[in-house]
Amino acid sequence: MLILGTFVFFSLSSFILVFIGSNKIKNVSVDLEFNGANAYENVEDQLDLGFRIPGTSDSNKCASYFISKFKDIDNNLTYIIHDFEVHSTKCQNILFKINEDREDIVILGAHYDSRAKATKDSEDSDDPVPGANDGASGCAILVELAEVLYKRKDDLECQIWFVFFDAEDQGKDEGGYGIKDWDWCEGSREFVDKLDHFYDSKEEEFDCMILLDMVGGEGLQFIKEEYSTSSLIEELFEVGRQLGYSNEFPIIPISSLVFDDHVAFLEENIPVADLIINFWNNPEWPHHHTTHDDLSHISKRSLKVTGTTIEQFIYNNYLQEADEVYVGNYPWKDNNNVSNQFIIYTFPILLGISVLITFFFFIHRNTLKKREINSNQ
Repeated sequence: MLILGTFVFFSLSSFILVFIGSNKIKNVSVDLEFNGANAYENVEDQLDLGFRIPGTSDSNKCASYFISKFKDIDNNLTYIIHDFEVHSTKCQNILFKINEDREDIVILGAHYDSRAKATKDSEDSDDPVPGANDGASGCAILVELAEVLYKRKDDLECQIWFVFFDAEDQGKDEGGYGIKDWDWCEGSREFVDKLDHFYDSKEEEFDCMILLDMVGGEGLQFIKEEYSTSSLIEELFEVGRQLGYSNEFPIIPISSLVFDDHVAFLEENIPVADLIINFWNNPEWPHHHTTHDDLSHISKRSLKVTGTTIEQFIYNNYLQEADEVYVGNYPWKDNNNVSNQFIIYTFPILLGISVLITFFFFIHRNTLKKREINSNQ
């Protein structure tokens, strides 16, 4: 019977998905304070400053904005302005540190430059991109996370870096360059090239780097970015799912390689994860590199989902004296979890098994009917 085969298919599929989804990860119980409305205001603040194109006064205003926001948190908070040049254009990354006395470092990063040209815009391709989602959303979450995590810094067993990258988004896409002859991720590569200047390699070490890129738009749904360290990105997905964000962190996400600011850190053997959406073929968010990447397409819920998931992840792994013992995938060096590709390939196999079961069921039933008929003759 077809119903039997279908039942077997979905039963086996559900078992595998539940097994992979539940894994060994269980979020610790802790009050979460990340505020999506505050993050939304941070996005709006950045857009009010103008277009954050590298080397412009608006870009400098944005860097000053971040400094002022962190000084509001703690006027004595350490920050470093990392100056560099791209084709003679002056750029700057900004690094802020919390808990400098801790040995283990977690890096949270986002880029703040907005694209100089809307190269995917069918009507206004020479106009600049507002960059509400592509840039400002990740930075807004970092600012709000800094305020939230600072309140609990004494209870955290890690040092946290908040890094705002310049010169990420000016490379060449199918419509052309943001700025002629610029490459992608110029700022993060310059930062990693000078990484030894920012910490003491004899006393400190990096646990992981988490990048937030295009994390505040409507219809948020993260992909599994394939440069990301599998054990880290999959832990973040499971943390999000357990918070109830199953649509944003799907069981079977799209998988794709995205060259982004995390890759330079990966090349230094630091575990990395890039929380990013499908921006190339996404009817829920079709505004990539267009003039429509503006505040009207930013979602407070999306900002809250992303920020709350990172907040929970930090508490899971670094909160002292948590009520429960948390077992995650730390130290995230290996690909500990079952790959989503395994799920993708397993589904057709299960479907084939269900078809075979159905086929043999019908054969068996027909054989029994023939025997019954023969015995009655």
